[in-house]
Amino acid sequence: MNIILIRPEETNGNTAHITGERFEHIRRVLKLGVGDSLKVGILGGKLGTAVITEMRTESAVLRFECNQEQPARMPVSIVLALPRPKVFRRIFFGLVCAGVKDIHIINSWRVDKSYWESPYLERTDEYVFEALQQSKDTMPPKVTFHRYFMGFIENGLAGMTENRYIAHPSGNEIKEFEKPLCLAVGCEGGFIQKELDTFGKQGFRQFSIGERILTTEYAVPYILGMIAK
Repeated sequence: MNIILIRPEETNGNTAHITGERFEHIRRVLKLGVGDSLKVGILGGKLGTAVITEMRTESAVLRFECNQEQPARMPVSIVLALPRPKVFRRIFFGLVCAGVKDIHIINSWRVDKSYWESPYLERTDEYVFEALQQSKDTMPPKVTFHRYFMGFIENGLAGMTENRYIAHPSGNEIKEFEKPLCLAVGCEGGFIQKELDTFGKQGFRQFSIGERILTTEYAVPYILGMIAK
């Protein structure tokens, strides 16, 4: 944790009552006590600092002042075909850390049906909270799950005005992305041709990241790094 993130419901004026893993981090990792200060942020709000006013057996009371803006959003909405559950957790965590503003998890032909029953999908709020504390951010992305591919195409894309790109080995190499943008990435094996054609009809331009074929887990941060240049 690089900040202690405070939920609005944990506050009373400019004080907050911290328990659980965050309290243990303050006590055992940071080794802080009454009178010490630390970096904090309000979930959905601003960043700042806090002073510990009380240390109890299982909780700490903080007096905080938050008036600093959170890091700027990355001007990217990502459309990700649901990967294997454990891989999903790692990719999802990285997307939140990168500051992606919207995350759409979609179905595709190569997504195993069992993936949608994974308990990992029920813990996204937990992963968002952890990632925000890691990246010193307070603003969670909007996360949407789409169990049906065509349902996303027909409804999920409605209102999106960003430039649209889809990663695929047969696409052209690209030197610069037009922002803001919507980025589509398939799971292992990529999108099938029918899906690529459907994306193409919706204005998605295929691009390649080079001759090497990367797994989804490595391709996603690689592409985000390209976009951030």
